[in-house]
Amino acid sequence: MMRVFARVAQRASFAAAAEDLRMSRASVTKYVAAIEDRHGVRLLDRTTRSVSVTEAGRAYLERCLECLQAYDDSEAALGGLAAEPKGLLRVAAPFDFNRHLLDLLAQFVAAHPAIDLDLRLSNRTVDMVDEGVDVYLRVTNTLDPDSIARRLATTRLAVWGARSYFRKHPRPRTPADLAEHRFALFNEPPVLDEWTFARHQKRTKVRLRPSVVANSGEMLVTAMCSGIALAVLPSFLLPSERMAHLEPVLPEWTVGERGIYVVYPHRRFVAPKVRAFVDFFRTALGDGSHDPWWPATVERRGPGRIRATSARM
Repeated sequence: MMRVFARVAQRASFAAAAEDLRMSRASVTKYVAAIEDRHGVRLLDRTTRSVSVTEAGRAYLERCLECLQAYDDSEAALGGLAAEPKGLLRVAAPFDFNRHLLDLLAQFVAAHPAIDLDLRLSNRTVDMVDEGVDVYLRVTNTLDPDSIARRLATTRLAVWGARSYFRKHPRPRTPADLAEHRFALFNEPPVLDEWTFARHQKRTKVRLRPSVVANSGEMLVTAMCSGIALAVLPSFLLPSERMAHLEPVLPEWTVGERGIYVVYPHRRFVAPKVRAFVDFFRTALGDGSHDPWWPATVERRGPGRIRATSARM
């Protein structure tokens, strides 16, 4: 019964769950109704068009998944298969991270041919339990305290501009000067137009003027590279093939960094396929403190200071 309920909750559909489980829709409905009757609580809200999980259903689903994982692990252990990473692995990640993710996933699949991937790219926050996600790659500094997460890497933030932009506009000399410039900014919402700049012990906030807003990092990079506007970008979005035409703005000031994390729903009974994914990405990206995408042409000299080393900056 737990497996039936979990599949309905994950698929948000009785019909889809019945097809996955090779059961009749009537049987699936009967099993879910029996669980609700036994506990005297509604686990799913149903309409003619949709199925959604109630608050009680969320709590029950999380426990069901733990129990089912424990059962599957026990069955695999009896068959001598517990150590073999295999099966379908559902991976969620930000859309803007895809240019790096696809190469890494190709290497991962080559190393683990018994694992099949279901890759879901989205810049919205994913509910792992509701959506049946096994591992979730996140770029953030605000993880839920209950999250089971491993830090994989660091991505630095900085203001960047194309040299063609500075043929038409003066270079900023202080963070306050940035308020006079055009910017391509993320729209999450709200628009990320206020940033804190730090240098040694000094900090200053600046509200930037958006001339291009988008929820796609690639769009902001395109706007910046074309000379339309400046942009505040994480290092993983910097286009390596265009770096000769770009330069950091106010490189002696910093605007922070973000962590790259792999998140998974449960600490106990971690499936071999999930453990294999976590181990692979930790090996590929490092111990979490390193920024593998920061351009070699820009050095960091001491805390809060960056020096550009490419020619004619």
